[in-house]
Amino acid sequence: MPANEINPADFVTEITAQNFQTDVVEKSQESPVILEFYAEGAGPSDELSRLLGTLIPSYQGKLFWARVNVQANQQLVQQLGVRGLPTLKVVKGGQLLDNLEGPQTQAALSALFDQLTMSEGDQIRAQIAQYLSVGDRDSAMGMLREMMAQEPNNVSLKTELADLMIQANQIQDAETLLASLPADADGIEKAKSRLHFVQQVSELGAIDALEALAKAHPDDQSHLYHFACALVASDQIEAGLQVLLDMLRQDKSWSDDKARHTLIRVFELLGKGDPMASSYRRKMFTLMH
Repeated sequence: MPANEINPADFVTEITAQNFQTDVVEKSQESPVILEFYAEGAGPSDELSRLLGTLIPSYQGKLFWARVNVQANQQLVQQLGVRGLPTLKVVKGGQLLDNLEGPQTQAALSALFDQLTMSEGDQIRAQIAQYLSVGDRDSAMGMLREMMAQEPNNVSLKTELADLMIQANQIQDAETLLASLPADADGIEKAKSRLHFVQQVSELGAIDALEALAKAHPDDQSHLYHFACALVASDQIEAGLQVLLDMLRQDKSWSDDKARHTLIRVFELLGKGDPMASSYRRKMFTLMH
């Protein structure tokens, strides 16, 4: 077996009352333990076992698979409150985290296992994303500042904080932070692009008024442009991209190709590999050619 290949026996074992303490409780201090209760020949149990046998090896030893044959371990079944099959329990740090009863889909298991195997940094970023999904920028920025205190040389955290500051309308603080960073800092183009759009619309008035002007004068590219920038600045990015595409359809050369240049700037804001950026880049290319 190649040196970098993991032996399945290293992360799966049969559990009894005798080895439960060492192979579940103590093992869970090192990595999460997926504790499977199964019965040989039971259809749903066999299906779940096949899924686990496919998924768990792909995590390269970050998960430990512990299997309890319910027919041979009635004492454990009763002690752990197993009521039916199949059942999965997740043990981490000696504590029961999750209890899953009944058949499970591969997608659901993958989502759970991804979460369990996240690094501490990834977990923090996931929490930040959760804060942002409910509009709680203050908590997200607070968590970023905590990360920055632990990683003072991580410039990507600083550019991310600057981007959130811009979204929270803390423009002067964001500009000061960006000015202190290297020109090629990871993520700086995203923050600078967002700042550009915020500055573009800072004195234009409310977005509702800009939308009304755009609708009242559909052939006036300047009103469409202002509305598109306002949409992007308010994080309604796809709507802004659509308005910019409409501008291209009307007049590709307006104001020295401003619609095309602005689309490219939005793509920079979204970042490399973003699905929305890729989709609208293709649409822009089709319109231009």
